[in-house]
Amino acid sequence: MNRRAQAWLMAVLMIVASIAAAELRPTQLLRTLPKQWLEQAVPARFGDWQLDTSIVPVAPDPTVQAAVDRIYTDVLSRTYVNNRGERMMLLIAYGQQQNDSLRVHQPEGCYGGQGFVVGPSLFGEVDVAGRTLPVRRLVATLGLRVEPITYWMTVGNELVLTGWDAKRAQLKSGLLGQLPDGLLFRVSSIDGNADAAYRAQQGFLDQLLQATPAPARAILTGQGGA
Repeated sequence: MNRRAQAWLMAVLMIVASIAAAELRPTQLLRTLPKQWLEQAVPARFGDWQLDTSIVPVAPDPTVQAAVDRIYTDVLSRTYVNNRGERMMLLIAYGQQQNDSLRVHQPEGCYGGQGFVVGPSLFGEVDVAGRTLPVRRLVATLGLRVEPITYWMTVGNELVLTGWDAKRAQLKSGLLGQLPDGLLFRVSSIDGNADAAYRAQQGFLDQLLQATPAPARAILTGQGGA
């Protein structure tokens, strides 16, 4: 094949690819949830845990808040305390659309950007509400503050733990013509003993998700739902 024919073939293939990309571009949201649905769905009191009203949230920097508002459509940030005075910090950040420019951020980057020294991220599991969920765990340190973290992410109806998993789930939804949603589910505590912290987080998560209504629990754990 001569160069002119090769050039024509390449041009045709590019046009076909452009048309295919346009046809496959997802246009339908996987689901539409009401405003502040996290506030309503996630219980404020369960088991021996309740909201710690002594903790006053610090307003984020306006630039940071603008970035959060662009990526997420609903963010729930709470601190819980039990009758032994132990505290757990919960963050759930939900985005109605997941694409190449709007995607939930993994905690490693968020904590590192705030000056924390972030340890290696390890894969693990938690037994919650009668199911075993894969999770990631890491320890973030800032001075004397040692914060073990357990988290997972979802894209559409799949629980994902890596950026590659998230991209795969996004492409899978795209092929079905759907715009998937996504969320970050993170729990952490201040504890110099990471193993003890992870055990405590396991118990907290089990009680929390058992008390969460089933449709919301399904969304929070990547198992579908309306």
